[in-house]
Amino acid sequence: MYGYFSEEVIEEIKLRNDIVDVVSEYVKIEKKGKDFFGLCPFHKEKTPSFSVVPSKQIFYCFGCGKGGNVIHFIMNAENLDYVEAVRLLAERANIQIAEVESREEKLKAKLRQEILNINVEAARFFFENLNSAQGEKAKKYLEKRNIQEHIVRRFGLGYSPEEWDKLFLFLENKKFSKESIVKSGLVLKNRKGGYYDRFRGRLMFPIFDLRGNVIGFGGRVLDSSMPKYMNSPETIVYNKGRNLYALNFARKSNEKSIIMVEGYMDAISLHQHGITNTVASLGTALTETQGRLLKKYADEVIVAFDSDTAGQAATLRSLELLDSIGCNVKILTLPQGKDPDEYIRSNGAEEFRKLVKNSLSVVEFRIKTIKKETDTETTEGKIKFLDMAAEVLSKIDNNIEKEMYVKKIASEYGISEESILLEIDKKIRAKNYRKLAVRTNNNVRNIIQKKSLDKMAEKQIQDERIFLVLLCIDNGLFRNLRDRININLFTDEQNKRIAEIVFSRLENEREITPDELLDIAGVDLAHIFAEIISELSHCDDIYKAIMGKITSMEMYHIKNRQKQIVSVLENQTGLTEGDVEKLKQELLQLTLLIKNRKNK
Repeated sequence: MYGYFSEEVIEEIKLRNDIVDVVSEYVKIEKKGKDFFGLCPFHKEKTPSFSVVPSKQIFYCFGCGKGGNVIHFIMNAENLDYVEAVRLLAERANIQIAEVESREEKLKAKLRQEILNINVEAARFFFENLNSAQGEKAKKYLEKRNIQEHIVRRFGLGYSPEEWDKLFLFLENKKFSKESIVKSGLVLKNRKGGYYDRFRGRLMFPIFDLRGNVIGFGGRVLDSSMPKYMNSPETIVYNKGRNLYALNFARKSNEKSIIMVEGYMDAISLHQHGITNTVASLGTALTETQGRLLKKYADEVIVAFDSDTAGQAATLRSLELLDSIGCNVKILTLPQGKDPDEYIRSNGAEEFRKLVKNSLSVVEFRIKTIKKETDTETTEGKIKFLDMAAEVLSKIDNNIEKEMYVKKIASEYGISEESILLEIDKKIRAKNYRKLAVRTNNNVRNIIQKKSLDKMAEKQIQDERIFLVLLCIDNGLFRNLRDRININLFTDEQNKRIAEIVFSRLENEREITPDELLDIAGVDLAHIFAEIISELSHCDDIYKAIMGKITSMEMYHIKNRQKQIVSVLENQTGLTEGDVEKLKQELLQLTLLIKNRKNK
């Protein structure tokens, strides 16, 4: 992506965003020797396998294989593309960046800004309509829900008139193009070429991103018509799976936890009652990106979905996702038939805080759910309960935690601890057997696949990458070994492309560092090179290592040529006696060359 930003800008951004400082904002890392280690933020693990190498300004996880420089870290942590990650880091370091944009990128950036401007004007339009005679019905609805004026202003609540095209005419009068208005998702075009508003006769909820930009809207009907809630479609500025309602406010609270609710009104009501660490999902099943956002801004996530069947199902789905990415999760259980808004309005903030304090762990919630689904008064029900509970407990790694739950279940449900432990043991053994079977099948499959691959070619590609890394660790080797370094040594097209850039930089006496190599390699190869850099970061003899790789790369070409000659001689189609003799002489020279190299 050097074509999008100048090399100088990229270098300055990386220089002013030390990778240790940036990573520390997302994950706790501790120094061990020269490097830092911690739990990987990109996959669930109990033992730290995530490393940061300050001297090379790279990170690498030995568990999941993700790696790269500070830009690649932000791409993974924030789920951004390269350009967005560079912009974020530039903003973090207060660096003004001049972007070398293609015409397409310029048009995209212009459209993005225009849609953000449209959304701001639409939010003002909705807010003004809420405070007009037309918005009386919406005002009464908010009064009935006890929503105070300062909260209405804080969240920018509004009302969309019932007329078919009032917003469209308003935006057109503001000199926005019809094309941009439609692309904002606020207006639709009919078959006859006319335009009509998407949201009509609804209470409007602007959706903000973390920077306070209005990126979309939610709208609620004020009668019994359906659908009850409607959200903005996906646009160039809005992706519902990458945002959380009210996170722009919740992240500024002093709480270490974030409470996640289902609806806009739930979140607004809790904020009004002083529970400002509350966010809401945006009418969709929780996504991994949303989960990572929660993990970034909170030590603990408390799920407080409705107590109805749909709410409980959503809770279970969310638990699985949050648990899989390593979030510390708890579940707030509400009385049957209540949602967070109803409960806090009826019982007050203090009672709600008691529910937060008494939130259940994931294990407790699952056991409680299983209890509801089985009749433990009957023998059959008790057997079913024990089987399902043992499955839950078998997933706990910590033996002390497991023992505590076993004692609790034994006491509460009148089942002996021995019986529970035996069932847990059965589940663990069965799970291990399945894992072994899968591993065995995978091994067999891998052996078959590897036999079909040219191992020499695979090794050559890896040697090329190691060579490039060593060259970037010690740039002086390029001048010392210039007579042995040749672009034709590279067989892999991607490696050759990278080598051409590296060689060009070094020939012009410009330094190149390992983390710059990751930028040149690109997003798809960065993690591969990061692993190599991590392994070679404390290499004692760079010269010896690079000489070994040059020799290995040269030998690959020699042996490859040897194979070609043998193949031609075996066939001999169209060859004269002179051709055959020349090939035999070349083959003899190659054989001697290989022998001499081995004896060195």
